[in-house]
Amino acid sequence: MIEPMIEPMIEPMIEPMIEPMIEMDTPRVDFGFAPMTADLLHSVVALEEACGLNSRGPEGYQKMLSNQKSVLLVALTPTSPFNPIIGLFSGEVVVDELQIDNLAVAERWRRLGIGGALLKSALSQAYGLGARVATLEVRSTNATARMFYEKEGFTPVGLRRRYYADPPDDALLLSREI
Repeated sequence: MIEPMIEPMIEPMIEPMIEPMIEMDTPRVDFGFAPMTADLLHSVVALEEACGLNSRGPEGYQKMLSNQKSVLLVALTPTSPFNPIIGLFSGEVVVDELQIDNLAVAERWRRLGIGGALLKSALSQAYGLGARVATLEVRSTNATARMFYEKEGFTPVGLRRRYYADPPDDALLLSREI
């Protein structure tokens, strides 16, 4: 009887698959904050308009620049030399309350943590000016903004019927402690 020839099984050398680590956190973006200045006002208003926000216009911002209780910040990036403003925050401290007017981030820069970072910086500055509460109005139909503010600790405290005119909409009044 012929015995079958058994060949030793040679296992192929298996190397562990090494894949690059993928960070799931917010991508790093090169940006910084600066106080809003008169030379930036036309770019600020243009960003507000591009984001569909009501604006007080350059004249209104010019008045706010002289108000020591105003909180006016811009997010800037050196990678956009023609219009480095990629975000803005405007608000005013009245007694112990920060009344937030606008928070905007240019569309191509959204969901990168810029809005949250602007808000945190503004809240910190407002706290230094005596604010202990922050309030704002948001369109009732703006689910994205509502989710953003809820994530940042704001809760609904009221409703202003027919607050917005174009297009008509109610405003939710949101608030949080600082």
